[in-house]
Amino acid sequence: RRMFSKMSLRKGKTKQMVESSIDSALLAVEIYNKPRTSFRVENYISLMVISWTRLFHAYFNQTKGDVYYYKIKNSPRFMKVDGEKKAWELKTCINKYGLLEESVRANLEFFIKLRNKIEHRHIDKEDVGINIFGECQALLYNYENTLIKLFGEDFSINESLAFALQFSKMRTTEQSSANKKILAKDILEINKFIEKYRSGLKKEIFNSQEYSIKLIQIPRISNDSKKNVPNLKNRT
Repeated sequence: RRMFSKMSLRKGKTKQMVESSIDSALLAVEIYNKPRTSFRVENYISLMVISWTRLFHAYFNQTKGDVYYYKIKNSPRFMKVDGEKKAWELKTCINKYGLLEESVRANLEFFIKLRNKIEHRHIDKEDVGINIFGECQALLYNYENTLIKLFGEDFSINESLAFALQFSKMRTTEQSSANKKILAKDILEINKFIEKYRSGLKKEIFNSQEYSIKLIQIPRISNDSKKNVPNLKNRT
């Protein structure tokens, strides 16, 4: 029964793609909000990247047609992987769309790079999740805003979410300390990446709600620094 207020659907395909994007986002939140679920932070990031990618594909399909695939250089033919056309990944979609605010883009590019770094490392993703909680919230917030911008208010997912992302630390202090000692090197590398990425942002972008939500109160780890978790105390 949903109606698109921004654009009419192209033969149902766009609607299916948008619905798939929304389903991926809702599943990402569901997994994140189950603290005992294995790889919850990693799965949240992966599913939200998929959700954003499908959202852009739906937009391109509706506005330009079936063109969101890579072509062989100097050829009208499409590149294929295992017999299937290779679709644009999220970074290419961002560039092709070209209309995202700088802070929204910074948040998305952060997760694209972070996903590539954590998916093959055997680290305690929960500790990483605490560090990037504000960015995770912003990723979801920006997704819904972009969804509404492209396809209208009727596609808001607020009513489908009892909460946004829940902050929870299930591990005991002893467990966390032991894990950090065992995995210190990989965690250090990830934290260095996070610190370096944040320090490279312009101050106004780093402080924006579109880059990292700062209205939810969680433990404060550092003072006036982009290292670890920024101060997320309510500023309103």
